[in-house]
Amino acid sequence: MSVGKKKNFMKESQTHEMEQNSKLVSLSERQEGGIKTIELTLEPDKFDELGSKCRLSYEEYCDTINKLLEEEESDWHELRMKDMVNLTRDALIEATMLKFAKEEYQINSEQYAAKDMNYTKRYAPGGQFIGEAVVITMALIPQMNITVR
Repeated sequence: MSVGKKKNFMKESQTHEMEQNSKLVSLSERQEGGIKTIELTLEPDKFDELGSKCRLSYEEYCDTINKLLEEEESDWHELRMKDMVNLTRDALIEATMLKFAKEEYQINSEQYAAKDMNYTKRYAPGGQFIGEAVVITMALIPQMNITVR
């Protein structure tokens, strides 16, 4: 049994992080064992601002949709409409964030072997859900000269 209000350190940490972060898309880098990992984070309160500062051109938009269709072609007929909409939304958000990262941080996403996009729930100091942050993680794994006998 506890007395008084419980502290939720995760929510407090997220709130502090969001208050300190003034960048549109935040960048964090780390290197471990020769593998460089970059994380791009778009907070829910910065979503509209990204849309007005960085937009895909018509050609980039079409390329993003065509790339998605090529990747999902074999399974497309099995997807529900909701899944199709979500996949398309995710592809467009990812392409826009990567374009912004290229312009702002000079990051060439094509150099990175692994890319992953996730959503992380964000909460206000009072515990109210305020949205989801979009997190793109990319890993650069240098090729090793290994001979197998």
